[in-house]
Amino acid sequence: MNLQEVPVAKVVTPPKIEYEKEGLQFFEGVVYKTWQGVDCRMDIVCPEGTDGAYPAVVWVHGGGWSDENLTRKYLPSRELADLAKQGYVTASIDYRLCQVAPFPAQIEDCKAAVRFLRANAARYQIDPDHIAAWGESAGGHLVELMAYSDDTEFMDGTNPEYSSRLQGVIPWYAPIDLRREASAKKEGGPEEDSPFVRLFAYEDEEERQRMMEAASPILYADRKNPPTLLMHGDADRLVNYSASVEMLYALQAAGNDVELVTVPGQGHGFFDGEEYYQRIYAFLERVLK
Repeated sequence: MNLQEVPVAKVVTPPKIEYEKEGLQFFEGVVYKTWQGVDCRMDIVCPEGTDGAYPAVVWVHGGGWSDENLTRKYLPSRELADLAKQGYVTASIDYRLCQVAPFPAQIEDCKAAVRFLRANAARYQIDPDHIAAWGESAGGHLVELMAYSDDTEFMDGTNPEYSSRLQGVIPWYAPIDLRREASAKKEGGPEEDSPFVRLFAYEDEEERQRMMEAASPILYADRKNPPTLLMHGDADRLVNYSASVEMLYALQAAGNDVELVTVPGQGHGFFDGEEYYQRIYAFLERVLK
C-alpha cells in the first residue's frame, strides 16, 4: 500500500436527520456554560415519548482544536441518531477553540459539559451513572483526557457538586503525547499559526511545557481508568497508528480494560465500513448497559 495515495484527512458532510419523523427528540444549541459572555453549546438527542433514564454518549469533534467549520458539522449524526433509537441520550458538544483560548480551556469545557448533563439528568432522561464519550482526532485526544483525569483536574467551577467521570471512552486516532507532537520537526517544524502553537500560546516557556505535559493522555494511562475502545486506521498520515498501539500497551500495563480496533488501509477521518460502528455499539452496550 502506498501511504501517499491515502488522503491526509478525509472530510465528510453529515446527513440531515429528521428527528421527529424518526421518533426522537432534538434539543439544538443547549447552553451548558458561559465564558466571558460566550456560550458553549451542545445538541442533545433523546428517545421520544418514553419515561426512564438512559445512558448517555458525548460526542467531541476534531479539527485540530481550531477548525470552526467542524465545530458542529463534522459529526456522525446518523450513528448518533441510531444510538438514540437504541436507548441512549447523545450530546454533541462545542468547546472553546485554541484561537479563542489556549489549553486547558478545551478540556475544561468538555468536562463541564459532562457535569451539565448530570446536573440536568432528569430533564433529558439521563442515567447519571452511565456516561461515555466518543471523539475523533483532537476530539479523541480530549475524550481520553476526560476519561483519565479525575474530578479535581481541569475543574472550571461550573456545577462543582457533580462529577465529570466517565464510564467508557472511544478515542479515534488520537494524539497521545502533546510534548512530542508540539515539538516534532515535520517539514521544518511547527508553523507560526499551527494548532499546536495556538493551543499552547504561553509566553513563559516553563508554563508552556507544563501545559503540554498536562495535555498528554499517555501520562495518565497508569491510573485506574474506565474501559477504552481505541480505533485507528493503519494508513493514517496525520496521527501515526503507533500512537494508539502505544496507548494500548500503556493501559494494559496498568491493568485497564482496553481494546484496539485496527482499521486496515484507512487513514485519518471517519471510517468506511458498518462493522466499525457495530463494534462501537457493542462496546457501549457492554460498558453502559
